[in-house]
Amino acid sequence: MLNRMYSILDRRLRPLRNHVFLAFPKHKIAFARIAEPAFQLLRPVLHCLAGTDKLKALSGIDLKTAATERLLFHGNVELLTARELKRRHPDMKVAAWVQDPMHRLAYCYEKVILSSDPLPAYYEERQFSQDMTPQQFVSHVASISDLEADNLFRSQTAALTYKGVLTADLVLQLEDFDRSFAKFLSESSLRLRSKDRVSYHVGNFVSRETLLSFTEDRLVQQLRRRYKTDYDLFYKPAALSA
Repeated sequence: MLNRMYSILDRRLRPLRNHVFLAFPKHKIAFARIAEPAFQLLRPVLHCLAGTDKLKALSGIDLKTAATERLLFHGNVELLTARELKRRHPDMKVAAWVQDPMHRLAYCYEKVILSSDPLPAYYEERQFSQDMTPQQFVSHVASISDLEADNLFRSQTAALTYKGVLTADLVLQLEDFDRSFAKFLSESSLRLRSKDRVSYHVGNFVSRETLLSFTEDRLVQQLRRRYKTDYDLFYKPAALSA
């Protein structure tokens, strides 16, 4: 009962919280936006899938660096919840890149806590502060359940689970992006030129100083407890899709 009440309230306050799936009907593939770096790396590819790379409105815009997320929705793409995706496109292949929770939390810390901008409303309401140390940040995150978590630190397992089953057919590791990117392309009808290929390096998204601050033993152990399901499902041998 309490979960249902929270779900109703959550949809009113954050109506797009569960809309993490970008479905591309023409190519019969969907992308689960779970790890922010993956979305940023794939931005040009997603525009190709949506057909917005050909729009005159994008002429002269570098899709690799420009803030073109809104323009994406001028194309053939649908932003859906897991429920909507399974109802509208039950046979569509779903791909999701997952990220080491430590790197994911370091990215969130740098983007939100170390930002020169004021805290987003959610973080302010949840009593985060911009003078938090990495240890204080992780401790605070660990005290918030997935039911109430922001998508930047909600467990990837929770975001990808619908009715007790993982929604993704392809669960790909961001740390192995070169190989997993080729696998993603092989599942769609999209063909890219070699110069359109992209690579992932964690240092391109999080500073070395922040990454080092997240390697303290106590912090790592706390992360492993908070994100145990992510580590068990996605970061153990043979855990990923073949």
